[in-house]
Amino acid sequence: MPDESRPPFQVGAHVPNCLLPNGSYLHDLRGQPVILAFAPDEWNPAQAHQSSIFAHLLHAFDGIAVSDDTMAAWYSLDCQGPVAAQFNITDQRTLLLLDEQGILRWQTAIGPGQEPRAGQILAALEALRPIAPVAAREVPITSGGLSRRTFLAATLATAALLLLAGAAEAAATVTPPKHPASMPATPAVATIPITLTINGETHRLEVEPRVALLDALRENLHLTGTKKGCDHGQCGACTVHLDGQSALSCLTLAVMSEGRQITTIEGLAKGATLHPMQAAFVKHDAFQCGYCTPGQIMAATALVQDKQHRSAAEIREAMSGNLCRCAAYPNIIAAIQETQTA
Repeated sequence: MPDESRPPFQVGAHVPNCLLPNGSYLHDLRGQPVILAFAPDEWNPAQAHQSSIFAHLLHAFDGIAVSDDTMAAWYSLDCQGPVAAQFNITDQRTLLLLDEQGILRWQTAIGPGQEPRAGQILAALEALRPIAPVAAREVPITSGGLSRRTFLAATLATAALLLLAGAAEAAATVTPPKHPASMPATPAVATIPITLTINGETHRLEVEPRVALLDALRENLHLTGTKKGCDHGQCGACTVHLDGQSALSCLTLAVMSEGRQITTIEGLAKGATLHPMQAAFVKHDAFQCGYCTPGQIMAATALVQDKQHRSAAEIREAMSGNLCRCAAYPNIIAAIQETQTA
């Protein structure tokens, strides 16, 4: 039972070690943010990323990208169980956020019969925002810093908290502004139907007008051969063909591609037979990690289709928009030279 003489843990304090339901100890989770959700029944913050509220939060917080390496470990715990007793939690829903160092960063409790107040929760999340961006994999050296991973975990925890009964309606009308009371709520963006012809096949989609062709290919159609590198049109990893010409799909809206012939790296080979450029890349070992390779091949195939003979210097200049961090440029040029003379 909770010790009523002992106050709850304060924000900024190191939390006690305890045995979690999966058999691991809390201190074994150092190095990643941890969300502890105490409730009479299951309350899993992991489901928050599927909610419209979570999408609303991401939009309000500058479209933060969420991926597996930025998420926290989460545990749904009994608010009357042994772990709750160690944290001196009584019979109420409680959310705790621990940073990578095991320091309590944020805690919120919802008493019996109470409903969370969305405005206060979102204001608390705004207060947690890091002053400067921090790499997602970086762990703060001192306890005074707040990493981007911990902030993303707080976003996830906030969405979970807003999913509690009675909060959905309130959250739908609240946008966390950088300057409170100065920014109206952002209306939902409607989707529109489009038809795309990709690798000779017709695909009908419902997308927002602002969706890039790259995201439509990867997220809607699961054509993941086209890679997202910089997402700013500077690396060339997302290169596709539009009507036979090279195009950066991260800078091309999906709605602008309707009625055009789109070719991705998946559409170059004919069954088990590689495109000559693909075969040349394999022959000359023109790749290492392979991440930029689809974009390199798509740009190269568009380059050589005019049958002109180019020097190594001319090829290098023409391919300058496609970056290779592994520096396989000499082999890439050799593969293109062989293909243009074939």
